[in-house]
Amino acid sequence: MHKITDVLAIERTKLANQRTLMAYLRTSFYFLGLGLTIVGIESFEKLKCIAVPLFVLSPFIIFIGLWSFFKEQQKIEKVGQRIK
Repeated sequence: MHKITDVLAIERTKLANQRTLMAYLRTSFYFLGLGLTIVGIESFEKLKCIAVPLFVLSPFIIFIGLWSFFKEQQKIEKVGQRIK
């Protein structure tokens, strides 16, 4: 028999994992938006060399976030199966 506190702890961990994924996605979109802003505003001409790394980092951050999410999700599922 499993305790309700164990079940609730697993649910909190799942929600924390989802929040972390959303933080990675949000950061990626901020980088993308900043890169687009630098490219789009003419007075930022000297900063255009910064835009390219931002564009490159944006999908890389999404990849890391998704990889981390699925890796942690597997760990959470294993622990959840042991509790049941």
